[in-house]
Amino acid sequence: MDLSEQFSSSESDSATDNQSDSDSLSQQGAAAPIQACRHYNQGNCRYGKKCRYLHVCQHFLQGRCRYGNSCRLRHITNSESGSSADESEGRRRRRGRRRRGRRQRSSSRDGEAGGGRSYRWQIKGENGWMDIANCHIIEAQYSRPNAKGIILYNTQFGAISIDFNKMKVLHKSQLRVRRLSSSQPGLETEWIWYFSGNRGWVQFGEKDSQGKVSSVQSSRIEREFQSNPNGSIQFTVDTTTYQISFREMRQENLSSGQKRKVSRRPQLKDAASSVTQALPRLSISTPTWQFQANSGKWYNFKYRRGTDTESSVSSADIEAQYQRNPRGSMSFTVSGREYTLNFSDMTEKNLTSQTIRSVRRIQQ
Repeated sequence: MDLSEQFSSSESDSATDNQSDSDSLSQQGAAAPIQACRHYNQGNCRYGKKCRYLHVCQHFLQGRCRYGNSCRLRHITNSESGSSADESEGRRRRRGRRRRGRRQRSSSRDGEAGGGRSYRWQIKGENGWMDIANCHIIEAQYSRPNAKGIILYNTQFGAISIDFNKMKVLHKSQLRVRRLSSSQPGLETEWIWYFSGNRGWVQFGEKDSQGKVSSVQSSRIEREFQSNPNGSIQFTVDTTTYQISFREMRQENLSSGQKRKVSRRPQLKDAASSVTQALPRLSISTPTWQFQANSGKWYNFKYRRGTDTESSVSSADIEAQYQRNPRGSMSFTVSGREYTLNFSDMTEKNLTSQTIRSVRRIQQ
């Protein structure tokens, strides 16, 4: 069964242990307000099918119905929102039986994503495991090393808060969540390891903000983790030795004792297209990246080849990299000249002339 939901907000972790632990919530999208009939919720509406308001549980619409499936009032999914408010009880019973059958078939899976998919997100309630619809939105958020979790509103269980680090549903002990991976060649999950640097999350094996690189690659850490999830691995940066504890998900400077967070997240396949496909369902558009010219005018980043102003990146490319690490940076070329785009201070720098220009991210 597909568990229909509205993705309303996501939680992001702070970059380092030394920074504030306060959560930052970024809106993933908001549905147009739907008004429930207050007379229906009070027990009697004289207009019946002719009522201009929805005959639906008002607490369900607000994402906080504590009764879930046992609620005496009607709950709707996204696909039902345009249907008749007074659906016959017989139709509801028949649909319930079909859903239970699909749930039973879904719960028989043995941990494989299946269906030619590289991953699958599921929720388990009293009737077994069920698929979460539009789970590519969860996957896009989960692939970000700084993301702590995501909140799903208007599910049949009410609002659901998923903690990525603990891989559990918060405040609802009767529910469980899991991510299934595929072992089919070409669909396997590639896991990436990051550490919390001074200016954001950095992938192991890549340069940090000071230009330093660890002696160990992300792939090597993953192999060690697969062989012993409770073990550890040592590596060096310059002459300093560090140790990663898989149990604690921390790296420790063995000289100073300083500890930093590490994160293990999936490599998002077709990141730009996944985000783009998700956004129209949420009624918001893809953000556009622009740079400010000497004239003061703003221009969109565009990928160009065979012109006098060849550019190696498009606005979508920049957005995909930004989604991976909003505090990081990326390199690109324009007419053979190298530039660095810094997400932290929203600037681009010409590495030849050292000229710095402003950039911006427009949500249209």
